[in-house]
Amino acid sequence: MADPATIALAVKAAVAAATDKRTWKAVGVIIAAIATPFILLIVMIASLVSGTADHNNTAVQLSFHGGVISGQVPENYRGYIEDMRAAFTELDAAIAEITPQIEDGSLDSTQVKAIFYSLYFGADSLRGMDYRAFSDCFVRYEERTRTVTDEDGNETEETYIVAVPLESLPEIYRNLESALGRTITYADQANASEIYYRALYGTAAPGEGDGFGMWGDWSPDMLQDLYYNLPIGEMGAEAVRLALSRLGDPYSQELRGQGSYTDCSYLARWVYRQLGVSIPGTAAAQGKYCVDNGLTISKADLAPGDLVFWSHKPNGRYMNITHVGIYAGDGMVVDASSSRGEVVYRSLFDSDKQVLYGRPYAQTTAASSGFISPLGNGWRSMVTSEFGSRTDPVTGGIATHAGIDLGAAKGTPIRAVLGGTVVNVTYATTGYGHHVTVDHGNGIATLYAHCSEILVSQGQEVSAGDVIARVGSTGKSTGDHLHFEVIVNGTKKNPRNYLP
Repeated sequence: MADPATIALAVKAAVAAATDKRTWKAVGVIIAAIATPFILLIVMIASLVSGTADHNNTAVQLSFHGGVISGQVPENYRGYIEDMRAAFTELDAAIAEITPQIEDGSLDSTQVKAIFYSLYFGADSLRGMDYRAFSDCFVRYEERTRTVTDEDGNETEETYIVAVPLESLPEIYRNLESALGRTITYADQANASEIYYRALYGTAAPGEGDGFGMWGDWSPDMLQDLYYNLPIGEMGAEAVRLALSRLGDPYSQELRGQGSYTDCSYLARWVYRQLGVSIPGTAAAQGKYCVDNGLTISKADLAPGDLVFWSHKPNGRYMNITHVGIYAGDGMVVDASSSRGEVVYRSLFDSDKQVLYGRPYAQTTAASSGFISPLGNGWRSMVTSEFGSRTDPVTGGIATHAGIDLGAAKGTPIRAVLGGTVVNVTYATTGYGHHVTVDHGNGIATLYAHCSEILVSQGQEVSAGDVIARVGSTGKSTGDHLHFEVIVNGTKKNPRNYLP
């Protein structure tokens, strides 16, 4: 299902393109006459898209609030709406079963249904759906003890089960992914948020900006393993200079990118675009980009040019991020403020609501290393354990992890990330298991561990991309994967800073 907010923006853009008087003044009458049919075509397309948006909004209202399904609603939407209504009846029954076990608070049935709608509206069939299991993902069951007095006044202790409604969307989505056996994407979550607000309030979900009066609780454990020791470069200072050049530019989400208008995420994107670094267009997507690409840092490591992300009240977007600014050094930030209506230079505000810090330009540094991926494209999606402190999967204790683990099937080819000389080949049943080390010169070496098979010998020259081993689970390992290390002048570095 198309995201209503996205559709609305597309319509506005199309209409603006067709009605902007400045465009007409800028061209001659003859050119305008020639262009008119194309502009009318844009308007026609926009009208069709708008019709789709109307159907989507109508589907939400009819699914959640009932009413007669108009004959103007497309037949396929009619079927989907009827399926949702039937499903919502089942969800209400499941919630009714859980409610007696709740001591404090209640289940937000609209939230349960909005997420269900975002995942299953338009599904071919809902047969076999376990609605109780779905609803259980929104509570945590706890065993508690209470004192019971019988008719004779005797007191005894008994245990009982309580359902505690969850307030953390990340926890709810983790439960759902486990119960449903599927990945719930950022798009799914954003769509669920949009549906929730439209069903409950009849309006779109809150957008970016710093003008909200409420802040959502944030779970610090979501930031575990998101800090990297990234290099600081001159590009950061240039990012600040560019951001300061936009001081006083007017704030507008709808007009951002037109003339001097900007909003918080457009400002960040514009700055980095000038530096040759491409980042997504919304604050939440920018935060996700930094996380997915290993470009996050701790607050203690903030340097000029870094991005600071804030979270307002939960909105279903990635990490509930709603605002972004560019750190300018000395405790100051440059950001497009919705409450002040312009780009401002101010103190780094609301420190307790800052949820993420990123350094997008560090990827440019990584690209300059010349490394290729040892397992081919998509290596980021293969990472099962990060560089740094972690819970040891074998002992259960806290230990330092000197590389990253990339999960892959046994026998998957492992390639040299750079050209060099094989300086060590070891066959072992403990520790790294079968592993190989390649010296690339200039103080750089790489290590590939837990291999099922090693295909090179000590002293052999290899080129970038040569298959040197195959993935396995030898040594201290709990499953097939590649443990990959980067060693620079004898010091082990985070491989994310070097891989493309």
